Amino acid sequence: MESSIQRKRVIFSLSNNIYENLALENYLFEHLDPQEALLFLWRNTYTVVIGRFQDPEIECNLKALQVDGIPLARRQSGGGTVWHDLGNLCFTFMSSKKFFNRDNNLILIQRALQNLGFPVEINNRHDILLHGKKISGSAFREKADRSFHHGTILVTAELDKLHYYLKPELEKPQSRHTRSVSSPVSQLSAWQKDICISDVETMLKDSFSPKPAETISIEAVLHDPLYFNYLYQMQSRDWIYGPGAT
Repeated sequence: MESSIQRKRVIFSLSNNIYENLALENYLFEHLDPQEALLFLWRNTYTVVIGRFQDPEIECNLKALQVDGIPLARRQSGGGTVWHDLGNLCFTFMSSKKFFNRDNNLILIQRALQNLGFPVEINNRHDILLHGKKISGSAFREKADRSFHHGTILVTAELDKLHYYLKPELEKPQSRHTRSVSSPVSQLSAWQKDICISDVETMLKDSFSPKPAETISIEAVLHDPLYFNYLYQMQSRDWIYGPGAT
């Protein structure tokens, strides 16, 4: 089936802003050619990102985020809360449903990391584990004719900040919202100190497509109302915190 794909593309974002990158991801998803498979690679500065159906009060320390000026974002996909920084590589696989296979995506990442010397494994929650600890989680989004699979790979992230900001202030035992599943985490640099983001980016790119990667900038898509409107939505308090947020 995969041989029927006419084109594979790898695109790097030139932005490190979470709202811009979520909007770029949506822009690429909405403009996807049905005969195309795409790998979007992106990174963000300090950010906490919650899943679409989560309550930020029980997922992170909102007071600490506000005091320290760290943004909170809500993505379109489900799944749990994650910490982003420049040591955390974000990936998005997208294609028409005809070609979409989340297991193949994870196997591609697994083999790429194994080629870099990391004996990683995949569990039944679509997490990637290194020596029994989670280094990558995934979430998914579908439309009628296309799907995407995105996630993060902890490479050289600041794990102390991850643990600090993802420790919630409140407990709501009866909350109807989706809760994150707590897992012990690690990162690639804990096992190979000289690993860097570019090593992982290059291996993923080469594993996905031998063609040169492209880049995308915010300036290239600002004219598109689809991008602009989605960017506005991603930054709105109603979207992030819920209707009526002040």
